[in-house]
Amino acid sequence: MNIALHHFRLIDTISKDGTLTKAAATLHLTQSALSHQLKELERELGIDVFNRNGKKLHLSEQGYRFLRSAEKILAEMKSLEEDINNYKHGKTGKLSISMQCYTAYHWLPGIIKYYKSRWPDINIQILSDATRRPLEYLMNGDLDIGIIRTQMVNTKIRYEPIFNDHLCAIISKDHPLSKKEVIDISDFQDQELILPLYDPSYQDTPMIEALIQAQQVKPKTLHRIHYTDATIEMVNANLGISVMADWIVEPYLKNKNIVAIPMHHSVASRSWFAATCKQTPAIQNFLECLKMYFSGADMSIDSEEMKTVIQEHEVRKQPIVHPAMIFTKPLGVNQAADFKNYQY
Repeated sequence: MNIALHHFRLIDTISKDGTLTKAAATLHLTQSALSHQLKELERELGIDVFNRNGKKLHLSEQGYRFLRSAEKILAEMKSLEEDINNYKHGKTGKLSISMQCYTAYHWLPGIIKYYKSRWPDINIQILSDATRRPLEYLMNGDLDIGIIRTQMVNTKIRYEPIFNDHLCAIISKDHPLSKKEVIDISDFQDQELILPLYDPSYQDTPMIEALIQAQQVKPKTLHRIHYTDATIEMVNANLGISVMADWIVEPYLKNKNIVAIPMHHSVASRSWFAATCKQTPAIQNFLECLKMYFSGADMSIDSEEMKTVIQEHEVRKQPIVHPAMIFTKPLGVNQAADFKNYQY
């Protein structure tokens, strides 16, 4: 049978309005056009959908059967239209987020809570497994927004500046270097130095280590610790010194026996970006929330609520590596040149 959507609307409207005249007005058709469409449908079906009684139309037995299907189909079409409009306006959908720094998660919950207060039907997922390789996940389509410092030369990726930070030396108050106003790379000579892990397959030596090598500074020991909290506790116990961004260490300064001393101006500030491959309303709305936060808007929440928000939205899964991606093997010289400031 050759039945179109307008046929279902036709029968539904006539059954509700009772006459062709009223139904034609509702559907913004002439009465003759409406009558023609009804005869066309009945000819296609091979039955009378309506029994005529003067100007009044009454559904036949098969007409009632047709109407039941029409009501279901039209209701589903209305629901579909609403879902599509909500998605187009950023009211529904899924949003996956990851940071290129594990310690970025202390400010993320406040932004998520504010975002959810305005768009509660967006399903937000924090992909912590994408932290070390956010651009890989982004290119694979497994990530919507990556808060990153790495910039890969690729026309599919859009980078939007979010904020800048500066590196500080993190030192116990009991350490001799804690009295200095500025820390130079040379101050790391013969020190117990604690730095983050990094992925050597990117062939991109972190800034501090590159400067240590360039200036031929030799720490007593170089420790690599994955998590910021563990590094802070080591420094707090005066078991070594570390280097972190100012905004990362700031929450720890009040309750720890540590100080943050600016690195020499030769260690440039770093820019952070929101990297995206798609431009959906949900993504755009989240980017606006990011800009609000870093412009000074109050989105703060207490530590317990912070943990709760992370637990509610964090999703862990095994990294997915597409065989065609350049990340599946160590980068060559030309590929390595496409990455800047990967480590934190």
